[in-house]
Amino acid sequence: MLLVTLSHLVNVIVVTIIQLLIFQNHPAMTGVYGPDTPARRILTYIYATIALAAQFAFGQPDLSICIAAVLFPLQFAYKLATLVAVGPRNPVVINNLAIAAVHAMSLVALILA
Repeated sequence: MLLVTLSHLVNVIVVTIIQLLIFQNHPAMTGVYGPDTPARRILTYIYATIALAAQFAFGQPDLSICIAAVLFPLQFAYKLATLVAVGPRNPVVINNLAIAAVHAMSLVALILA
């Protein structure tokens, strides 16, 4: 399942970069996620959990599919919800929609397999 592996890899790379930048209070992250607040820190740990789950999936095909079957629909739903909550011009929303598209392709591949 190459697409599922790609989705897990996207989760690890993107989420790790974003959480590191948020922890460093990088100005670009402050611009899109707001100032350092408890809510932003909670979001960062949610991101860390996503990256950790994706990392567990590597090299374990059965576990990879189980994680994908739960994680990708959840991510797809909340990433689409950001469009409604924030609007289409926010960089986080644009990123979320791109990742949602990758996860949607992976879910279709899982369903058709």
